[in-house]
Parts: sequence; C-alpha cells; structure tokens
Amino acid sequence: MKASYNWLETYVKPDLPAQELAQRFTAVGLAVDAVTPADGDFIFDFDLTTNRPDALCHFGLAREAAVLTGTRLSFPDIHLTEQAVSGGPAVHVQIAAPDLCHRYAARLIQGVRVGPSPDWLVRRLAAVGQRSINNIVDVTNFVLLELGHPLHAFDFERLAGRRIVVRTAQPGETLVTLDGVQRALTPDMLMICDAERPVAVAGIMGGAESEISAVTTQVLLESAWFAPATVRRTAHRLGLHTEASRRFERGADFENVRRALDRCAQLIVEVAGGVVVGGPVDVIARTRTPITVRLRHARIVALTGVEVAPSRAADILTGLGFELVTEDEGESEWIVPSFRVDVSIEEDLIEEVVRHVGYDAIPATLPGWNDAGEYLPGEERRRTLRQTLLAHGFHEAISFSWCSGEMLAATGAPGGRRIANPLDQQENELRTSLLPGLLTAVARNFRFGTEDVRLFEMGKVFHTVDGQLTEKEYLALALSGRALPEDWRGQPAAESFHSLKGMLELLCDAVRCPAVTITAPAADSAVTGFLPGQVALLQIADQPVGRLGRISPALAAHFDFKLPVYVAELELAALLAGRTTFTAYRPLPRYPRVERDISALFDAALPWASIQDFIHSLAIPELEQVRLRDIFTGAQIPAGQRAITLNLWYRAADRTLTDEEVSERHRQVVEALCTHFGATIR
Repeated sequence: MKASYNWLETYVKPDLPAQELAQRFTAVGLAVDAVTPADGDFIFDFDLTTNRPDALCHFGLAREAAVLTGTRLSFPDIHLTEQAVSGGPAVHVQIAAPDLCHRYAARLIQGVRVGPSPDWLVRRLAAVGQRSINNIVDVTNFVLLELGHPLHAFDFERLAGRRIVVRTAQPGETLVTLDGVQRALTPDMLMICDAERPVAVAGIMGGAESEISAVTTQVLLESAWFAPATVRRTAHRLGLHTEASRRFERGADFENVRRALDRCAQLIVEVAGGVVVGGPVDVIARTRTPITVRLRHARIVALTGVEVAPSRAADILTGLGFELVTEDEGESEWIVPSFRVDVSIEEDLIEEVVRHVGYDAIPATLPGWNDAGEYLPGEERRRTLRQTLLAHGFHEAISFSWCSGEMLAATGAPGGRRIANPLDQQENELRTSLLPGLLTAVARNFRFGTEDVRLFEMGKVFHTVDGQLTEKEYLALALSGRALPEDWRGQPAAESFHSLKGMLELLCDAVRCPAVTITAPAADSAVTGFLPGQVALLQIADQPVGRLGRISPALAAHFDFKLPVYVAELELAALLAGRTTFTAYRPLPRYPRVERDISALFDAALPWASIQDFIHSLAIPELEQVRLRDIFTGAQIPAGQRAITLNLWYRAADRTLTDEEVSERHRQVVEALCTHFGATIR
C-alpha cells in the first residue's frame, strides 16, 4: 500500500523526517519498503501483513504514528445538514442474507453535479497512484484511502423500485461490472440488487447499469459490512480483485460503517453540491459483541522478559484505540476496538505493548529447560543421509509439492490428487514423485551453464490409497556431467549408472542399514521414463522401494537435456526404518593375506552381484574379500557368455595360511561356481 506523508500530517504531526518515520513504522511491524520523494511530498510504500486491515488507510497509519511519536491524533469534524422528508425513508434496504451481510447503511444525496474533482482531491489521489474519474467516484476512493472502509455510489434514478436488497444470486443471473465484463453469477455469490436485478457484486465491484455518469443528479451511497469469506470466495471465482475486496477479505470495521458513510456524504456535498435527503438508513442484521481481553502485567514479563510500567502499557493501548474497562493491582481489562480484527487474546495485547516499547528491549536469553532433547524418530539417520550426500558433492534441492499430471506420467509416476485451488492451472496435482521437481532443477542448472550436477531432495509425496490421501517421504538423486574433474591427461570420469548405484550403497552403509537390493526389471517390461538396459528396481527386505537409471530420450527431450542424466528415487521410510546393523570392531590383521584369481565364462545375463553374494554365502572363514577384476566380451568368447575375472583374498586371524590351505579353499570356490552357475574355468 502507498501512503502520503503530507496526507498523514492531516491527522497527526509526527515532527519527524519521512525516512525516520519510515524506520519507526518498520520497527513496530508496519514494514516500509521504500520512501520516494514526490512534488514536496514523500510516498511510503508499505508491505503490510494480512492481519492488519486497519493499517490499510491513512487514518490507521496516523494512529500508529501518534503512538510512535507521542503526538495527538485528530480527525476533521463531520457536519451534515439533512433535508427532512415526509412519507418514510427515501430508500428501503432489505438484508435477505444476514449471515453474509451483517450491516448495510445508505444515504441519498440529491441535486449533485457530476464533474471534475477539485485540485486538492486530484493531488491526494494522484500521490498514491489513483487516477481521477469524477468528483463523486473520487470522493468514495478518497474515503476508502482515508478511513479504510470501501463505499460505493449508485445512480439512484437507475435503481428499480427505489430499493436495495442484499441477497445471493439466483440461478442464471448475470451482471456487467464496471470494467465492462459480463459476469456469470452462482447462487453462493452475495449481490447488491434493486427491486429487479443485481446492480453490484457485494464488496467487490459495482455494475455498469447503475454507475455514476455525467447526467447523474441523485446519488445513493452504500456503506456495509460483508463477511470476509464470501467476498474472498466470490473475488477468486470471478477473478476480480479490487481495493474494496482487498479490505473486505481481511475484515472491515463494523463500527466504521456510519462514520465512513457520513464522511463521504459530507465531502460529496462539498465538491459536487446537492443536499443530503433525510437521515441514514442503517440496517443491522447481526449485532457485534465487543471483545474484552484481560492483561496481566506479570504476564508481559514472563512472556517477553520486558519490564513495562503499567502506566506505559495503558498509554500505548489507549493510543491504539483500546478502551480500559477495569484496572486492579497488576491487572486490567480492555475492550478491543472493532477495527482490530487481529486481537482476541492476552498475548495479542502483550504484542501491542511490546512492539511499541521496542522489540530490541527483549533480552536475548534462552528459555529454561530441565529435560534432555532428542531427535524425532528417524531424524538421526535423515541427518546422516544429508551429511553424506553433501560430503560427496551433492546439493539439496527443494521443490514445490505440486506439479502437472503430464510430468508425473512422463516420469512413470501415478497421477496425483487434483488441487481445487491451484496457484498455477498447469501444475494442478499433488506430486506422487520427486522426479519432476528434481529434473526441473537439473534443467535450470543446465540453462545457467552448470553441466556437472549432483542434486538430491528429501520430501513428501502424496498417494491416494482406498480413497484416502496419504503422505510418504521419499529421497531422490540426480547426476549428470563429470563425476571427477579432469586429470593431468585431460580425461574426465563421467557420471554413470554405476556411480549412482555406488552412491546408494554408500548411503546404506552410512545409516548402517541392510543394503538396497538392485534388480533388473523383467525382460518384457519397460519402466516408464527410463532408458531400457540402464534401469533397475530397488528393494529392501524383498519389498520394492524405488527405481534408478538413466532417463529415457523422450523425457530428456522434454527438458532439452543434451547430456545423460541419471536419477534414483526410493521410499525414505523404508531406509529410515530398516533394521540397524551394528558395526563390529576387530584388530588390524597380524598375518598376511593371500590373493588368488578365478577367470571363468558365465552366462552374459548373470549379474556380478549374484556371483559375489553366492561366494560369500559359502561361509568360508578364511575368505576375506571378493572383488571384480575384469569383464571381457569379444569374438573369442562364445555367444551369450562373458569372461569374468575375480580376485579373492584369503587370510586367517591366528596364523599364516599355507599354500595347501589356500589351494583347498580356492578349490571349493571354483567347484561351487561351476556347479551352481555352470561356469567354465578358462
């Protein structure tokens, strides 16, 4: 919101330079983003929180400034001369939707002359970015910016039946609003109607058929209180957000309805002539019960550590519009003003006092704590995973929890639950996979010239199970580019399927969890989003938990990837909840190891991991390690087979093994491989 320093001086004399006043405003929670000089004035650009609609006007800001500077707050007197009428009120008002409109007030002004606004009014509006339309409309905008209460002016002669009915729209009704757009209305939208049809969308915008024009001579002024939820819902459905809806959505001041109405009527008579006909029509469908809040001064100290004299606290609250009801020793009760919709409990009152005393007065002390803290379940492993990934050159990505259904399908993930009110109509489903967001982050890195990418994300995904939405925590990794910088020969090591697989095994070791089992998918099945032949499924304790591999050319083309990208995704809960394997320490070996190699022909489809696991399952005590030394295929190797060379380490803990002992153990391994896998020793 923009506010004028000169305009504020109409109600308060802060006796401070504009820049210093801006700093004071910011210090009490009314943030000023910028102060701009403008023709002998200074324009404040406020960034206000949504719970402070009272500050969306110059008088509300002046109230804060008066407390900040200890000066007097004043407001111009409102004097109206009303012309008596006979035969009842000049206009009839009916509230047919009392739950949505608690109060509606109106005044009729006759004999006005619509024309240009006086210079003072044009300058006031222009200072805060408002263009002048005509003297009637300009006054309603001026009062909105002065008192924060939206008003609307109707051409009274264009209202059928001299009647206002506040009701919801009827099926099939439409309204052409002031912006010239025909709006289709639904039965849950609150409308301002005459005796025949809708003439305005309540709290948002008026209709074109009853707008003020150059021939208007009778003006009906509207000032009302509409339920915030109905205004917010209607504004969103119509895609129509205005200065009026912005204030009604946050909560208008119930008690300000008459004051704003009378102030507007007074100014219209001053700038456009005419007379106010009769008294106001003020229909109250729901009364407001004032909120009373107790304030204990000892509670101020207990909550903030700030010692505030009771008299100082009373001055602050009184200046902000709170009304003292009773005051006893160390305790008082206050009536919350109707414009402070954000205050309802004692802590709110304490915040009002402390923010004007100064947040810097709060001492920097830690709260008392007599217990020992502990991590939430799984948090220690979660931190270990994050630290391990960071230590190996990964950067953490954080993406939104929603994406497009097209992206989910492209990555092989199931469709997500549709979002009823998405921020982006293209991304309207809750994510069922982390891969769309992670691949988007990879693409962003590529666009900025970063080709060596290592990213990970831990986050929630959302699945529908038996009609119920459930959350699951997942971990996803993405690799591309070089695994290591170029060596002295200029030969970099590129990221690959194997480097991603090794990273997953390293993570399992880091959290001391049973290793993730990596298996190839069935030969006749394809994993959507992945390149056939470079994709694997992940299992923990025989339960499927994820997938890894190189993304498919189609998915790479969607993101315009020129380099291979490898990704993995697994259910994090399975990794965090897995049985912990405890580390067993043993002394350094005292006796030397003996190495023997085995070179044999195996079926080409046989995974190396199966061979390694089988040899370990033989449970030969002296067999310390099995390593892969070489894999060879070529013209010399029979079709459907490949030559694998294994390197085995033998060692005893209590002696040096003899050549005969090693040969015997080695023979057992060779025979077992030939028997179990049909291997042929070369």
